[in-house]
Amino acid sequence: MQITWQSLYFNERFGRSDFKELEDPSLMGLAMAYLMKYIGKSGEKIVYSKGLPQYFISDIMDDDIICRIGVEDKKLLLTDTFACWNEGEYIGPVSKETIAQMPKSN
Repeated sequence: MQITWQSLYFNERFGRSDFKELEDPSLMGLAMAYLMKYIGKSGEKIVYSKGLPQYFISDIMDDDIICRIGVEDKKLLLTDTFACWNEGEYIGPVSKETIAQMPKSN
């Protein structure tokens, strides 16, 4: 008998999934390299956001929404250059400089 850990989220979207705890922390680099190989194959872009505020407040225009995602479609997937608005005032396309001007939230 074998025990497996699966994710309903991944199974529904990508097919069967099996998860396993990394018992040896030194294997983390190998696991990341494996994941990055498949992300690269699909043409996905990796975004590094360390040091950027986690949340800022902005109105979102319908044209900047690609689709709804997440549990019950409560999150929005936005274009890479979505417009930032503060109380009806256009601040600019999303960037580090624009985010610095936006109100923040935790």
